[in-house]
Parts: sequence; structure tokens; C-alpha cells
Amino acid sequence: MKTVTVRTARATTTLAMLSLGAVAACGGGGAASPTANTHTITIALNIPVSADAYVAGAVQRGADTAVKEANAKGLTIGGTGYTLALKVYDDNAQPATSAQNVSSAISDGAVAVIEDGFGAATSAPKGNAAGVPEIDVANGTAALMDPAGRPSLFRLGIANDAAANRLGAYIAQSIKTVAIIHDDSDSGRDGASQLSMALATAGSTAGPTIEVPTDAATFDAQLQAVAAAHPGGLAIWGSDLFVAKVVSSAHTANLGLPLFAAPTAESPAVRATAGNAATDGLRFVSSRLTSEADATSFGQFEHRLARAEGGPTDAGFKDAEGREIRQPNDFDFFSYDAVNLVVAALKKQNSAAPGQGLIAAIGSVSVPSANGDTRGFNPQNHEGVADDDMYISVIHDMKYAPVQDEQLSKTLPTEDQILANFH
Repeated sequence: MKTVTVRTARATTTLAMLSLGAVAACGGGGAASPTANTHTITIALNIPVSADAYVAGAVQRGADTAVKEANAKGLTIGGTGYTLALKVYDDNAQPATSAQNVSSAISDGAVAVIEDGFGAATSAPKGNAAGVPEIDVANGTAALMDPAGRPSLFRLGIANDAAANRLGAYIAQSIKTVAIIHDDSDSGRDGASQLSMALATAGSTAGPTIEVPTDAATFDAQLQAVAAAHPGGLAIWGSDLFVAKVVSSAHTANLGLPLFAAPTAESPAVRATAGNAATDGLRFVSSRLTSEADATSFGQFEHRLARAEGGPTDAGFKDAEGREIRQPNDFDFFSYDAVNLVVAALKKQNSAAPGQGLIAAIGSVSVPSANGDTRGFNPQNHEGVADDDMYISVIHDMKYAPVQDEQLSKTLPTEDQILANFH
């Protein structure tokens, strides 16, 4: 096998100061570079380096930690030793660029692509033809997973229908009419549609539902329309920066409604952009950090990641007491688990080459997850995160914790997010 030297960028641990250009550049500090006599397996990261520092940084940190651990253990497939490496492609959150990046990754010899999924609907046929599986960790569009039509595409992230079902049921406990503002991305539109259906199932009504361009600067007219409809709450579905802008605008406009949001609201960009007062009380849906039977593995993963990536993840802001806040690494572990599933699939097929055997293998293997679960893909829908892992969290003083008025959420532990307390 030809040796391809690939260097990965080191993800900075301070999110607010993340240099997007530095992440895009393949600099030092990433997975170990192969030596001249080492065969190399390359996994591509197709991520929004120039558009979303949180998503790009989290995907890179998790994947890089998994690669370092695999290389430290030693990787042998079919009697041959390999070094695992990452190559980063910046899609700038643009579907066309994302799809083209997959073509480039295939040409560059990648055996798999871990990605934000923005262009996956377009790139999936190319991945399938090349035998290169794509693993989406960020695009929740429900219909994106299609084992028959897109057999090489898998999701290890939160699906919109699962998230909307949990959020809709939670909102309907106390509110009968909910306005929805969403961005014009495929995932934003799908999330709003899924939430509307979930609310109806739970006995509530969505209205009005308002679409706004992702890059909109102001929301005055939309918030006036919401206020005129007199709903009992407002739900927001879109990118993290979109959520931040709507939350900030609602606070400035004194909307006075309970706010609910998509999983993207967990991003520190929401709190950093909108601020403490605007985000206090914002509720969002996410996937549980710890597993049902294992309360320790997630914390152990966070400490391994901190050692591998230069320290705990500084969210880049402080609470009202002036304490620096740490961002939990629950999004990071999706890419971590994805790398380990790729390695397990390569071992199962006993070959380091892409192909239909690799696609079949990745759909059938399982590995221990970073949070103690057993991670694998459901062969019926290619989903890697269970619907019943969804919970509701609420932000208070720049930190978030499970709500206490929802059945699953009230049973979950609260993650200590004071940076100084991480030891």
C-alpha cells in the first residue's frame, strides 16, 4: 500500500478564541504522522471549519483523540501494521462544497468520511460507488438516512424526528400553542416540520411557523408576527448562530415567552453571542451524556480527550460570578465513536481497502461508546443514536443542566461545567 503522509490540525481548547484558519491548515499536534515504512489509513473529516468553530472543533477533537488512541495501541489488519491518520476538508457549511469534498477525499484515498452531513444527500452515490462510507454527525434531517437509497450513509448524531418528538412532548405538558422560527436550511425546515407533527401528536399546535434566511441580521418583523399571534412559547430550529440571533433578538424585543430550541442550542456560540440574560431559561433538546448503566465512562472520556487535545474545552465565557465555563464534550464523542466504528469495520473485513465489504461491515459492527453505551448502527435506518436517549436541558447562568419536570431528564446527572473544577 502506498504511504500517504497526512498531518492533522490540533483543535484549540478555547472555543471563543478558535482560529478557524489554523483548524483548516494541516498543522502539528494532530494524530501521529506515519513514518516512511508505515502503511497509512486515512479518514476524512468534512467539516465547517470556516463557518462553525464549535462543530468543526468538536468533530476534530473527538476524531483526533480516537486516532491517537488507536495508534498508541497499534493497528494491525490482515497481518499488516497501519498508522491511522486524519485529513481535514473545509466545507464552509455549504452543501455543494461538502459534496465536492467527498469526491476529493475519495480521490485522496480516504476509506471513510466523518462529516457534518450538509452535502451528504448529493455525495452519497459517489461514496457508495467507491465503497467509502459517510458518517453524518451534525445534519439531523430525518429523511437523509435511507438504507435502500443511500446504503453508504450513516448517522451518528441527533436526528430531527427523535429530537422533535422529545421536545414536542415536553412543550405540550404546559403550552398549547407554540410559534416556530426556523432557518432556510434543509435541516431547519425539516426540524420545524418534525416539531409541528410532534406537537400535534402531543396535543399542542404549532403556529405561526416562520422561515427566515440563515444569514438574516434582524428578526423584528418575525418577532412582531409571533407576538401578534399570542402563542404560549417560541421554538427555534436552525444553526447555532441562527438560534443565538433569534434568542438575542427576542430578549431585546421583550418578547416575554418561554424559549425552546433544537440541539444546536447546546453550542457555546449561543451563550457567547446572545449573552447571559438572553439565554437564561432557554430549554433545548439533546442526547444524554451518560448511559443508563454507566455513570463513569463519559467523565473518563473527557479526561482522556483533555490529555490528548491540550486541556479541557474552555467555552470562552464566564458565569455571573466570574468563573470560567467548560464545555462538556458530549458532541465530541460522536466523531470519537465514528472513528472506532471505522476501525472495527476494517478489522472485520480483514482489509484496509474501501469497498462494498467495508460498507456492509460498518453497518454490522459495534464498539464501546465514549459514554459506556454499545455503539453501532441500526440496520433498519442507519441511525447510531437511540431515540430514547433524548432529554431536555435548560440554561442558567451560562451553564446547562437537565430539567426537573421531564421524566428522563430529572434522572440524569448534572455535569460540573466550572473550568477550574476539572481535574
